[in-house]
Amino acid sequence: MKIVSKLVLFVVAVAVLSWFLPWIYSVAFPAPSGEPFCSFSPVNNKWVISKSVPGEKPQLLVLESESAEGPVFSTITRDERDSLVPQMFYKELLAHDRLPDTIGGKAVSAHELRTHELMLNSSPRDIVKRNMGVWLMMESMPKRVDLSDPDQVFRFVPGGIEFVDMATNSVNKARSERFTKMMSERGFTFPATDLSANVTSRKPYDEGYLMVDAAGKPFHVKQQAGRPYVTAIEMPGGAKAAKVFIMEDMNKDVLGFIADTDNNFYILEREGYKVMPLPIGKVDPSKQSILVMGNLFNYACRISSEGESDWRAVARTPEGYQLLGAYDFKKEPTTAAKVADYIFPYALTFTSHSDSLAYPRIVGVSFAAIYLNVLLALVLFVVIRRQKRCTPYLGCAATLVCGLFAFIPCYLLKD
Repeated sequence: MKIVSKLVLFVVAVAVLSWFLPWIYSVAFPAPSGEPFCSFSPVNNKWVISKSVPGEKPQLLVLESESAEGPVFSTITRDERDSLVPQMFYKELLAHDRLPDTIGGKAVSAHELRTHELMLNSSPRDIVKRNMGVWLMMESMPKRVDLSDPDQVFRFVPGGIEFVDMATNSVNKARSERFTKMMSERGFTFPATDLSANVTSRKPYDEGYLMVDAAGKPFHVKQQAGRPYVTAIEMPGGAKAAKVFIMEDMNKDVLGFIADTDNNFYILEREGYKVMPLPIGKVDPSKQSILVMGNLFNYACRISSEGESDWRAVARTPEGYQLLGAYDFKKEPTTAAKVADYIFPYALTFTSHSDSLAYPRIVGVSFAAIYLNVLLALVLFVVIRRQKRCTPYLGCAATLVCGLFAFIPCYLLKD
C-alpha cells in the first residue's frame, strides 16, 4: 500500500510540475508579440507595415520589394503613413485638411470612406466551442424604427425548426410551422450545421442568419414582420459550405463570408447572392485566425496560425476578385524560447488558442531536451546507487522521458 501511494504521489507530482514549471518560465521570460499590422496602400499599391519593437515606438515601413535575401523595406514617418493609407486614417487627414479629393483615380469623401469600412475578425476559440442548442432571432422589420431585443428563441428539432417564447417557455406552433414549411420548400435539409448572426439591438439594421444545412448548402434566413424570409445560396462549382460569417456593414455591399469543406474562402455579395472566391489561399477557421478589413479600394486579409501570419490584399474587378499583393510574416522564436526547448521535453496545459475548452493536453514536445534528460538520469542513477535507497532503473527511465518533471520527485522521494 505504501508503494502504491508513493507511486500515485509521483504521478501527481510529475503532472503538476509539467504544468507549473513551463508556466512559471513563461511568466519570468515573456515573449513579446512583435505582430506586424499591415494595410495595402491604394496610393502606391504597396504594403504599409507597422512593426512592434519591445520597449520602442512601432516602426512604420513600406514593403518595397521581395528578394532572395528577404523583404526590402523603407522607413516612413507617421504623416507619410497617413497619406499612404487614407482609407484607414481619413479622420486624421480630414482634421488637418489633408484628405485628397481623389485616391487611386477615385473621387472620395470622408462619408464614402466611412460607409465602406468592413471588418471580420474570427478566431478558432469563436468556432470551436460549446453551444446550448438554442439561438435568438431578431425581428428584421420592427414596428418602430429601432431594433428591439428578441423575445423568442429557436432550436432545431427532427425535421424542422421550433420557436419558444422565453417568458412562458411555450412553443409558438404557428411560427414554427411557417418557418419549417418555408425552409423545406426552399430546399433546406434539417438540421443546420453552422449558423452566424449578430444578435444585438445596437446596430442600424438586421440581416438575420446565414445558415449551413445538413447537405452543406448555405441559406439566408431572417424574420420579417413575424414571417420567414428564406433564400438558398448557390456555391460555385458544387462546393459545400462548412462555416459562414454574416456581415452587416453600412454600405450593404457584402452579406458575409463562407469557408467550404476544402478550406477555400469566399465573399458573399448582397446583390444577387453572388458567391465569389477570394484568392487568399487555404483557410481553416477552426485552426486559424481570420482578419478581413474592407474599404473602398481593397480588402486586406490576414490568416494567422501559431508563429506566422499571411497577409493578402484583393480587389473587386469585373472578372472577380484579384490578388493585389502578399506578405508573409514568420515570428522568430526568442532566445528564452530556444533555451526552453533544451530544458522542457514537453508542457502540460489546460487551454489552447484554438478552442475554448479546458482539458489537459501535451504541447511543445521538444526532442532537444534529450541531452538534459540523459544528464539528469545519470545524476539520479549515481545518487540513488550511493544512497542505496532503491533500484534506480524505474526512476531513471521516467527521467529519460519526462526530464526535469520526473527528476525532482524521484530525487525527493525516499524510496
